Amino acid sequence: MSDVAGDARALLERLGADVGAGDVPRERLAELLAEIEGRVGDRGDRTAIRRMLYRLRQQGVATPVRAPAAPARPVLGPAIEGFVSAVDGRGDRLIWLVREQSAGGLLLVAADVNEPAGLRDLQVFDVTRKQLRAMRERFQSRAGLRLVAADWRALDALVVEAQERAGAPERRASDYRRTRERLTSEPPLAPRELVSAHVTPPDDAGRPALVAASAALLAEPEFRTWWPHADAVAPIVAEVRELRESPLVLSDAQQQVRLREVLERATTALYPPADVARRLDATAYVLAETGRVEAARYAVAVAAALRAGPASTSTIPFLQALTQQGVGTHLAALEAERREERKGSLVLTPGEVATAESRGRPQRPRA
Repeated sequence: MSDVAGDARALLERLGADVGAGDVPRERLAELLAEIEGRVGDRGDRTAIRRMLYRLRQQGVATPVRAPAAPARPVLGPAIEGFVSAVDGRGDRLIWLVREQSAGGLLLVAADVNEPAGLRDLQVFDVTRKQLRAMRERFQSRAGLRLVAADWRALDALVVEAQERAGAPERRASDYRRTRERLTSEPPLAPRELVSAHVTPPDDAGRPALVAASAALLAEPEFRTWWPHADAVAPIVAEVRELRESPLVLSDAQQQVRLREVLERATTALYPPADVARRLDATAYVLAETGRVEAARYAVAVAAALRAGPASTSTIPFLQALTQQGVGTHLAALEAERREERKGSLVLTPGEVATAESRGRPQRPRA
């Protein structure tokens, strides 16, 4: 065996190649060297292999020629990106699906999805990356609406589901099934709500404490539109006013009991458990992805409690606070308006008479 063959065999054995026993033909050594060249990570070893192959070629040994490596593709990010907002007080959220176009630029599919009504609106734009960034910043600065990144496949499945719930679109432009062909040909996934990796769902033992503290969610800007709307709360305000102005003489304790019953019924009517649970899960994803993990845990816990026991809606502090403050605000505004209208009137309502009498009644001395 020549020196070059011996050197080649020694190099191969050091690199762990299966050379076998006895003399090895130089042609076989050349094949082994060419085979492992692309798998060797050390630069010095790759240089040594190429030197051995060169020396073998000088001695007339045909060495295999490796095909040139394919040029590396530039890293452009995912072909499709997804963004989603929290759910507002009407049950609406924005879902954006963005696809890079071969001719340059981006295709933006913007869906307005409602829980539980489904797909409300769909718009398609050709935008640049700069325009997309400016749109996100404008939504956040002007409307306080944050759009966070999410798995586009999960968002796609939610829009497909929303289309099915909405039924046949009134106009072709609102048909996501047609628009989707410009995004992907893959079949959609089964729909499921987004779950952040930053939040672990609470177990049955830990859930009550989180639910008890859930009124803290009112401090988050995502819930500033969750207050009940005037038209929805009007019948409840009317019932509360009727209770206060009733000619029946009720003690303060009796009035409080009646008022609590009214507000409990109102909470269940204003915040349907199944709808609210899904809205909270969706909003929890945005909270967690924007660094507010504790608030996300409250939202997830309340959602789980609503699914586990829908009858408990009226006992959840977060929903109680929304109802009480919402009804109280509308009631105070109506009463202020009514007092203004009744200035100078000589006719008193039963409620006004009771109020006047209570003010003129001497206070009982405390024991």
